[in-house]
Amino acid sequence: MLQTSIRSIEIFKLFLPLKEPFVISLGPINEVQNVVVRMRTADGCTGYGECSPYMTINGESIDTCFAVAQYLARGLHGHDALDIAGSLAIMNRIIYANSSIKSAFDIALHDIAAQQAGLPLYAFLGANLIKFSLPT
Repeated sequence: MLQTSIRSIEIFKLFLPLKEPFVISLGPINEVQNVVVRMRTADGCTGYGECSPYMTINGESIDTCFAVAQYLARGLHGHDALDIAGSLAIMNRIIYANSSIKSAFDIALHDIAAQQAGLPLYAFLGANLIKFSLPT
């Protein structure tokens, strides 16, 4: 078994009330409903990913994401976490579309890959950290 093989995946529903409504053209949002993915490898590395499904925008809800995540977790168990392209192919074979929950798994995989490379995720993805200060 590879040290970077996926040993476990946990999925959590996250409900966060907002201090004040966030208003968009579809109406006010009073609570954030996200799904969090925690992925652990055989060597003890832990990657996190999160998605924000919104039924009228991407056709996914917190409940559909949570259900689909169970299938994706079973499909990825034992797979090499560093084989991100292979993991995406597995997820696409399991279910069509569902890009919101797949993105949470994708983020967790990239988190693990960045840790294995010894880099912060932004640097692993090729970004430069720009320091700036806001006017006071």
